[in-house]
Amino acid sequence: MSDRAELAVKKLARLPGNTVCANCGTTKKLGFSTICIKYYTFVCNMCKTSHQAISHRCKSLTMSSWTDAEVVALKRGGNDVARNTWLANAPPIGTGGRPREGDHVDVFKRFIVDVYERKRYYGEASANA
Repeated sequence: MSDRAELAVKKLARLPGNTVCANCGTTKKLGFSTICIKYYTFVCNMCKTSHQAISHRCKSLTMSSWTDAEVVALKRGGNDVARNTWLANAPPIGTGGRPREGDHVDVFKRFIVDVYERKRYYGEASANA
């Protein structure tokens, strides 16, 4: 672990695109404290629980060690990339089974499975994304 890597992850968490959960739209001004490592997304607590329920590894922003390689992967990933690929064809937040803040955890879990396991809303990222 390097202090430089940890600082870089914290800065990435505060980027505007990463302060809004890609899956449910929950907003956290200073960024989320959890990252889904499989998809390199910054996630809210309900989405973290849903990812973990299907064995997607999540790491704490502050309680985990970070490597330079993970920082590079996070720079290539992030919530905007997820929105443009995994969620490219997803319904608006709060409709069509897509959760919003305050929904029951089962709504979140079903959606996470549809998005990442079934690739239900997957679309190729455009060259300009």
